[in-house]
Amino acid sequence: MRIPILLIAAALTAPALAQNESDWVSYFTFQDVKFFYAPSTVQKDGAVRIVKWHDSRNPQVVFKVRIDCTARTIQSLEADEYDLLTGDYYETADLSGQPPDPLGASDSMGSALAKTVC
Repeated sequence: MRIPILLIAAALTAPALAQNESDWVSYFTFQDVKFFYAPSTVQKDGAVRIVKWHDSRNPQVVFKVRIDCTARTIQSLEADEYDLLTGDYYETADLSGQPPDPLGASDSMGSALAKTVC
């Protein structure tokens, strides 16, 4: 069976589905909310890490963040939105204009993510 080239190209350029939980690892829990990151998305450049995460309260929104392991800051870069029921990709919001934030206390979500990827 031959697959049309356009279908292959579309599959290679489409964002990964947020609901594919096999790609996500839990790294932090706060009250009743679990936070997950995708190890396959971690990019390293010196002390900087780029990584995607989402939480159990809003699994249809996947954030891409930049963590500076030395400066101990986190900056949101993008937010991908997916259909909650089908997992179909909707859109990406550019959040890169926001300034970096301090990672916060050692028991915060940002610090836990930094500890995991740094």
